[in-house]
Amino acid sequence: MKKLVSTIFMVLIIFGASAQKTDHQILEELLQNTVKYYQMLRADNGLYHDFVSTKEETNRGSAANIGMGLVSQCVATEMGWTTTAEAEIIETLESILGHNNKGIKLDRTANNCFIHFYDIETGKAIGEDWSPIDTDLMISGALFAKRYFHNNEKLVKYVDELYNMVDQSQFIGDPETGKISLKMKEEGPVFGNWTLPYNEYMVVAWLAKNQSTDPNSTANKLWEKWYGNPDGLPTAIYTSKSGEEFHVMTDLAKTREFTSNFTFMFNYLFVNEFTTSPKYQEAMRQAALADRAWWNDRDDLKARGLQAYEWGTTAGYGLRNNNGELTEGYCVDKICHVESVGTNNDRNKGKNVALSAMAGYSPVLPDLVRQDLISIYKDPRGLGKMALPAREGISDGGDYILWKYSYSDLNWRPSRVEGVDYACMLLGLAALPEMLGVEFFQQYNDFFNPEMPAYKRQ
Repeated sequence: MKKLVSTIFMVLIIFGASAQKTDHQILEELLQNTVKYYQMLRADNGLYHDFVSTKEETNRGSAANIGMGLVSQCVATEMGWTTTAEAEIIETLESILGHNNKGIKLDRTANNCFIHFYDIETGKAIGEDWSPIDTDLMISGALFAKRYFHNNEKLVKYVDELYNMVDQSQFIGDPETGKISLKMKEEGPVFGNWTLPYNEYMVVAWLAKNQSTDPNSTANKLWEKWYGNPDGLPTAIYTSKSGEEFHVMTDLAKTREFTSNFTFMFNYLFVNEFTTSPKYQEAMRQAALADRAWWNDRDDLKARGLQAYEWGTTAGYGLRNNNGELTEGYCVDKICHVESVGTNNDRNKGKNVALSAMAGYSPVLPDLVRQDLISIYKDPRGLGKMALPAREGISDGGDYILWKYSYSDLNWRPSRVEGVDYACMLLGLAALPEMLGVEFFQQYNDFFNPEMPAYKRQ
């Protein structure tokens, strides 16, 4: 009897070991669930919601999410998970442009700058954030889809119409200082608030540069002065406790502060010169290593169980520490200098770990990111795992993504995920060599090169 029990026990062990997922299966499942997440954002009319929540529904859409959603459609098609992407993208473009019989048209200014947030049923503006960056994230996603589905004449026609209707030069300010408009007025002109290099507005600069036919235009001058050679971009230096120095591009160099990590991922997604440049890749790598060092310098969190594979800091729903009180809300988290931790200059007071930011660095540190993603996925504490809500035709409620958690309260789990911020995970998983690889993005964000042959997955 003992021998029989022992034999059964060994069989169960062997069966259990063989039933466990391989690392490759884990990563592919995470990517597929990420694609499912973007399908959940998509409304029946093709527009995209601002977030997916386990607690509430929203009628608010996001222009930036449209761009990220269109990229996810290309990823899903390349992975063989959908055959309906072309038709769905065309439906999305028709709702943006008003080419439908549903009365849907995405609101825009008199000079065709689109609204950031809108009513998901009508496209009518919510608020007054007429946003150059959200306009251009949407357009960039459409251009990505055009490159991928370049043989679909109707899709190409709609993308060209969208791209050509927006005069990018209206967003460009003083090239000497690198100004790009943060916001436009509904009647057309610039609102008057500007951003300076370096941040995600490099996407706006890239579209403006390529749309201009005049080498002496303001857009071309701004690009050449600030982005043509990243050596001239401002940086802040993060010095780890071990003495390592990391030079991180930022728009806050004067105050020695750092930019949020999503800026590197958005530019990698949509700016081909960033994607293919060894200098920009090294700048992105420096930002990743600075972020990882910042978390590993946190002795206060190590005492609570923080492991070396836990890192990542970026924007999105999280915990905020307001005068000692923890509240949920939207945070634009950043690393800070060691001496600033716990002070008013701490830019992640909620101690939010954003696994999407960690994943988004896979284009420049694939081995490290793969290793750390697998480690956190297998961590018995279950940190960062979020179950997608059940949606008919998409998920039965048993699909998990990796998102955020907080060392302010390890029992807290976020109830929502914003599509624009989660795009860092989409990029990171898809860019892994065993998935689509960086070549996929280098190919399909090369929007302005008509000679580029079609990418072929190996």
